[in-house]
Amino acid sequence: MWIHYPIFALVLLFLWLWLATASLRITAVKRGELSLKAVNYVLKDEMNNRTRLYGNSYDNQYQQPILFICLLALLHIESIAGIGWYILALIFVVSRYWHCYEHINSTNIRKRTVAFALSSLSLFGGWIAWFALMSIS
Repeated sequence: MWIHYPIFALVLLFLWLWLATASLRITAVKRGELSLKAVNYVLKDEMNNRTRLYGNSYDNQYQQPILFICLLALLHIESIAGIGWYILALIFVVSRYWHCYEHINSTNIRKRTVAFALSSLSLFGGWIAWFALMSIS
């Protein structure tokens, strides 16, 4: 089924961020730059900016993407497909990767905001379309 592709892409993003965040934290603890207490209680003020940005980006993946995966699951349950849904999923996944890139590199807040807005619009647009579709069925 087509929904497996966007879900797989999002799970890859989750996994990569998890591995990168864990690696940064473990390395910082081994170097003595970060205490185990800071890791245990997620004391972000004690973490360097790069580690904090990766951790924050990882945490962000349990907000919008989870709601989008729920939408995809409902589409799957109802056997709904179509080019519009494919494009919406592509826009969402690409904008989440873009947002993650901008978030981690902290390069440009405007680009990050545009990426976030694009993913938000595709998420909310998808849910509005879903409810509209279900109300006329």
